[in-house]
Amino acid sequence: SMLGGQNTSMPVKVAINGAGGRMGRRLLSIACADPNIELVQAIEYAASPLQGKKVREVEPEADSDIVITSELAAGADAVIDFSSPQGTSALAKQAEGLGIALVIGTTAKDFEWRQAVKKSSAKVPMIHAQNFSLGVNLMFKVAAQMAKALGEDFDIEIVEGHHHHKVDAPSGTGMGIAGAICDSIGRDVEKDLVYGREGQVGKRTKTEIGVHALRMGSEIGLHTAYYASEFERLELTHRASSRDVFAAGAMRAAKWIAGKPAGYYEMSDVLGL
Repeated sequence: SMLGGQNTSMPVKVAINGAGGRMGRRLLSIACADPNIELVQAIEYAASPLQGKKVREVEPEADSDIVITSELAAGADAVIDFSSPQGTSALAKQAEGLGIALVIGTTAKDFEWRQAVKKSSAKVPMIHAQNFSLGVNLMFKVAAQMAKALGEDFDIEIVEGHHHHKVDAPSGTGMGIAGAICDSIGRDVEKDLVYGREGQVGKRTKTEIGVHALRMGSEIGLHTAYYASEFERLELTHRASSRDVFAAGAMRAAKWIAGKPAGYYEMSDVLGL
């Protein structure tokens, strides 16, 4: 029978790269609980202390005997990746060679790296999302519309907040919001963003967009876009209350992309936004 476009008798075979990370562990749990997903591989970097452990030892909520390995192998329909920039780069090449669809959630403020990873989409279907949640992907669209509608009398600033373990700044989501706004009003995401302010920076230019990163406690994800004129201010905020919103979105993307032709897809395609 067909359910949501997915043939329920044939679960999508999924590999998870970065399986021991904060997102990886939630993905293991969600994959094992989903009858339309078959977890076939769990991957960590070669020197990881998790090598050789069973999935259920890494994530007690994930009921699987699969052993953590260090390299993607044939047999998966899609691989979901939340790792490191170099981990993603290596994985993309492996997936290309094996013909496995890529669902990438690894973020870094590195435009060249994103472009290099994107090249694999010539060989396999790929989504490299700044965020996998429905709310944030809607926020990308709405933030862009607001910037365009309000025009140049409004200063735009973006603030993002995350837990104190996060290693990159600004967040991929923060960069996604900035990118969507820049695209809509003709600003340059590589030249017009200002990351924090310090010292004698002079008065704010008309074209700059300030991007600020808070790192605090256990914050899962907080993003606000501010639009302020001399007379009024709008604030658009998204708060994530569980990491599972991202894991479920990535799993939805894996099911959607499996079997698609090679190409670069957006999370908005998956969500029908």
